[in-house]
Formats: sequence, structure tokens, C-alpha cells
Amino acid sequence: MVTARYALRELLSVFLVVAVVLLLIGLGGRFVGYLQDAALGKYAGDVLLTLIVFRLPEFLQLIFPFALFLAVLLTFSRWYADSEMTVLVAAGAAPARVLSWAMACALLIAAVVGLMSLLVTPKYALALDQALIDQRENREFEALTPGVFHSLYRGQRVTYTESMDEDRQNLRNVFIGERHKDGSRSTIWAESGSQFEDPVTGSRFLLLKNGRRYQGTPGNGDYRVLRFDRLSQRIETPNIERREAKIRTVPTPLLMSGDGSLSLARAAEYAAELHWRIALPLMTLVATLLAFALSRVRPREGRFARVLPAMGLFILYYLCLLLLKQAIGDGQVPGAVGLWPVHLLFIAIGYVLFQRAQRPAAT
Repeated sequence: MVTARYALRELLSVFLVVAVVLLLIGLGGRFVGYLQDAALGKYAGDVLLTLIVFRLPEFLQLIFPFALFLAVLLTFSRWYADSEMTVLVAAGAAPARVLSWAMACALLIAAVVGLMSLLVTPKYALALDQALIDQRENREFEALTPGVFHSLYRGQRVTYTESMDEDRQNLRNVFIGERHKDGSRSTIWAESGSQFEDPVTGSRFLLLKNGRRYQGTPGNGDYRVLRFDRLSQRIETPNIERREAKIRTVPTPLLMSGDGSLSLARAAEYAAELHWRIALPLMTLVATLLAFALSRVRPREGRFARVLPAMGLFILYYLCLLLLKQAIGDGQVPGAVGLWPVHLLFIAIGYVLFQRAQRPAAT
């Protein structure tokens, strides 16, 4: 039991370090992308942290299996390189027993991955999609970046402000260009502007001061010019087309219900998504078997000798799951088959590698 606690403590410590590093890399790249979008006016700056939080479960459910694989590989490779495993075997602790210690840790992590993939991630993905829709529908002026032209609704409207207050309510040197359905265009320039919301109707208005409004059809001489001291303009927000819910936002119970009203293509997508959510915790357990089977190194090889070939095998496992998932979603493979062939194949590979690793090393 003392050795088991020592193994679990070291395994979990390495796992946490690797998971944090991978998480920082993944979230860092995504956050940079969101920052670029915010600089272009696509999102308001104050929602970036919210978007990252909504993406967190999706990142974690993929990072944990990879982190556990590396943790098992690095931990027991060090044991082999430092002859600790040799001492354990001599003391009566067979490698299969050491593997059971690692599997106990893997079961705990697989339960967390399963909880996220089956329950948490779909809920957060739905909240993320809703937050993105809200940004596109309701936050035209809150997403403005001073000094940047902001194109909206596929070029139907372009807005610009030279500067704004910290509360983002008062704008200076405002430009608004809008293209109408009849082919005419209107352009507004004002020295300042502020936005407000009608408490009764909930409509949003932009109050412009000291400016001009030009309206007409390009190529014609019928342009009208209006000089104003104050101009209150309603902010018309075109309705964004509501598409069918993304498959990653569908709750797991609905995926399992097998609704008979679904089309064949949608039913295939449901099956692929359901098997993928189940595959993630299973991949965590298979990763532990593969990593332990590949962790044996000779003392002169060093603890990192098997990292590259082991990672190559695990990435191959992951890619095979993705390819079979795609085939199920496209209707090329029956949904009843699922991702089980890939799991069984790599379990067999792990078992063969584990048995081969137990053979006496050649002298």
C-alpha cells in the first residue's frame, strides 16, 4: 500500500503538470484568436473571458486523456530507468499489479472525462453558441473598437468611431454607412453620439449630435443632404438566421432517444456524436494500458527513449477514432458499429505490447 500511494502520488503530480501545460497552450491559442476578433469588432472585449470559460470543458475532455497518457509513460519510464521497477518485481509486485495501480487513477480521471463529455460540454457548448449569437445581434456599438471600421451583416452596415469613453456609451466622430434593400445608401457623420434603450419598448437608439446625413442611390443625382443638431436613430438589428442546433450542443439523453422523426443524415450524425462522447472516457483507459506497455526502457536508454514512438501510436489511435466517427456521421458505417472496432484493436495492441514488455530483456 505504501508503494501504491507513492505511485499514485507521483502519477497524479505529473498528470496535473502536463494537463496544465497543455491547457495553457490550447486556451492561449484560442484566446489569441478571440483577441484578434475583438480587435476587429466582432466581439465585445468584456465577453472574452466568458467565451473561454464556455470552451473550457471541451478542452479538458480532450486534454485529460493525452495528459494521463504522458503521465503514465513518463512516470513508469523513470521507474524502469532508475531500476525501481526491478526492485518492485524482485519484492513480488508483478507489473500487472503496478498496472492496476495506474488503472485506479485512470478510472477516476475517466469518470471526470465522461461527466464532461456526456453532460457538461453539451450544456456549455449551447451557452457558447447563444453568447456568440447575442454578440452578433445586440452588441453592435459595444463591440466597436476606436479607429477600426466595423463591417456588419455581410457589409450592409459599416460603423466607425474615432474614440469613445470607458463606459462605451459616448462616441466621438461617428461614421455610419448603410446599404438598403432598394439599392440606395445612407451615410451619417456626427461629432458625437450616445446610445440608449427605451425602457418601454426595449428598442435601442443612437442619439447623434452636430452632423450630416447623406442619402441616395449611387450614380444618380438625387442625393439628399440633411444637417442636424440632434438626430435620434433606431438601431435596426437584422434577425440572424437560426439554423438547426449544432450536433455538439444536443443533450446526451436526446442523442440516446433515437427520435424517429429525424432524417437519415441527422440520425447518423446523432449516432456519431453519441459514440464519440462515450469514446473519450474509454480512450482514457486504453491510453493508460498503451502507455504502461510502452514505458519499459533499458537503464541505458533513459526515461524519454519511448516518448516519440508512444505518442505516435496514441495519435494514430486518436485519428482512427476521428476517421471512424466521420464515416458514421456520413452514413458510410452503420451507427450500431460505433467506435468499438478501434477501441478493441488498440486494446489488443496494448495487451500484446504489455506481454512483450514482460519478457526478459535480451543481453
